[in-house]
Amino acid sequence: MLKRLLKQDWEVVAVLLAATIALILHFLHLTELDILMPIAIVLLAIFLIRDIKRESQAEHFALVEARIENSLITLQSSLTPPDVTLIGPSQLQAESVRFAKRGQGEVIFFNICLRMYKARYPFDIMLRPFIENTDITSIQFVLNPKEKERWDTNILPKVSVCAGRKKVKEPIWSNLEENMSFILVGTDTAGKAEALVSFWGEPFMARSYDTNVPRYVLYVRESSDLITSLKEHERICRSR
Repeated sequence: MLKRLLKQDWEVVAVLLAATIALILHFLHLTELDILMPIAIVLLAIFLIRDIKRESQAEHFALVEARIENSLITLQSSLTPPDVTLIGPSQLQAESVRFAKRGQGEVIFFNICLRMYKARYPFDIMLRPFIENTDITSIQFVLNPKEKERWDTNILPKVSVCAGRKKVKEPIWSNLEENMSFILVGTDTAGKAEALVSFWGEPFMARSYDTNVPRYVLYVRESSDLITSLKEHERICRSR
């Protein structure tokens, strides 16, 4: 009987109905006060059982909620993002802007294909945010001498109208033979950095008759050992 009462939600209705019937019987002198007392005790007991049931449920739900919250915290702390993430076409523009706005200190553009900046829109999305980020103090391009004409015709005129144009240094011209390119950006004053790495040609870059359009890049976090390798590679190429 007790288990049934604990499982039902009609206790209030039953108690009110029983109390009403008892009072009617008493006023009609159809029952004695001695009979009403046990009824009253039973009604109080039902209310007590109902309160115990609700309190028990509340404690149970609170315990379950606390366990779920602790489990989520433990799970979140155990998850670490990968050192390298592939960024696809649908995220490329947003990631490029975010990457530029996070930057601090020096930015290195290594072996970048300047052909892609011929149009204004790619320049505004992929290069201007770096130039106009006030936390970035210098922008250094390391380029193949074959890109010099494009630098003079496609880049310099656009850079000249940007706020922060003075931070863009004269490129370092180096005989670069590899097809890898990257943007290396400082993330704090302690020398940490992250990078966007790409490769010339398919599938990372789609090429038309007069321009190259990036499709995929690799986002390399500051925790990756690859950052040290990129810095060293760029340093060696500067001295060629």
